[in-house]
Amino acid sequence: MSQREEHGLVPLIGAVYEASMAPEKWPDFLARFAATFQSEQALMWAHDFSDNSADLIGGPTSIACTVGLDDFYLDGYTRHFCHCNVWLENEHLHHEGHIVNSSRLSPDGKLPSTEWFGDWLRPQDLFYSFAAVVEKRNRRSFNVTALRSKAHGPYTPQEEQQLRTLMPHLQTAFALHRRLHRAEALAQASLGLLDRLPLGIVLLDAKAQVLHANARAHSLAQESGLIRIKGRFLGEETLHATRQADDMRLQATMRRAVSTGLGVPIQAGQGMRLQGLQHNLHLLISPLPQQCEPFGTHAAAAVFISDPTATLHELDAVLRACYGLSMAESLLAQALVNGLSVREYAEERALSVHTVRVQLKSITAKVGVRRQADLIRTILNGPAVLQRSAATHQNSMRPR
Repeated sequence: MSQREEHGLVPLIGAVYEASMAPEKWPDFLARFAATFQSEQALMWAHDFSDNSADLIGGPTSIACTVGLDDFYLDGYTRHFCHCNVWLENEHLHHEGHIVNSSRLSPDGKLPSTEWFGDWLRPQDLFYSFAAVVEKRNRRSFNVTALRSKAHGPYTPQEEQQLRTLMPHLQTAFALHRRLHRAEALAQASLGLLDRLPLGIVLLDAKAQVLHANARAHSLAQESGLIRIKGRFLGEETLHATRQADDMRLQATMRRAVSTGLGVPIQAGQGMRLQGLQHNLHLLISPLPQQCEPFGTHAAAAVFISDPTATLHELDAVLRACYGLSMAESLLAQALVNGLSVREYAEERALSVHTVRVQLKSITAKVGVRRQADLIRTILNGPAVLQRSAATHQNSMRPR
């Protein structure tokens, strides 16, 4: 291929890398691809040779998309015609990193007699195709395919060479897309998990600025008035204690914690207690293991925030769902978690101590522990508290 022809692919190569970073741009790349190869249709899709199924449906982060393909024929292909596509009859002709041409996959002279041509290609005035088999894993191939009419003629060796030149860029872009969006999915899941925790958690970067503060951290700051998360813009927020003396201690402690990632020996962290007229807060400032991230951004430390006087309400329904407790058992378990003794709960509910002890024995059996202390520890560290926190957060987000 001449340098001029290769230079003509530069915009297409740029478009594929743009799309790898922003999936909403895949259709733009595919439209350029179709125009470059004088094709009425272009597809980015997957074919599974184990059952001849096809995946052409895109999504928010999906690579699959089509240009020039009507929804009627798209639906028809995924439902039926993927099973009678004569160009896919011989799996051994489809290898990762190779270019396939319809004229070599099946004789052009036999194509008009096939159901594939008569009911799917001909109604769309299509006859020729070629494709880049970008990846093939476990009999599943990921392809970038072009189709055009008989009037345009078959895809030429020069066009195949152009597509061959594009191939390594497609492979890199596919891998980059997958890696970036896997990392994004994991990050979103991690942040979602943080918002389910009953503790306030603030993640700090290497400058002790706030990377992320979960919903509980914001609510504790607002309710107590003892701490503030300040800053107008994301990435410029900082955590402060309201009182000057407390804030000086907090800032010094956070700086020590984040300095671990700068070569200072790792430390276990340091606790602080902030006291107010109506609220108290416990803070634990702890360094995180050094972990390099793209563009130099990483979480260097975490601040764990808790209210030692807080009680867990609305826990009984979650306990019933998680452990199969009865109504009476779930109310007793909630009371024990919030610090009541068996006798105090019996007096509050006008029950005999014997009745409450029988309920407690049933609870421990269902939860799978023997002692009351183990029961409380299991509940506080188990899924019930996470589910309760998630439900509380969702309720707090509803408009009033």
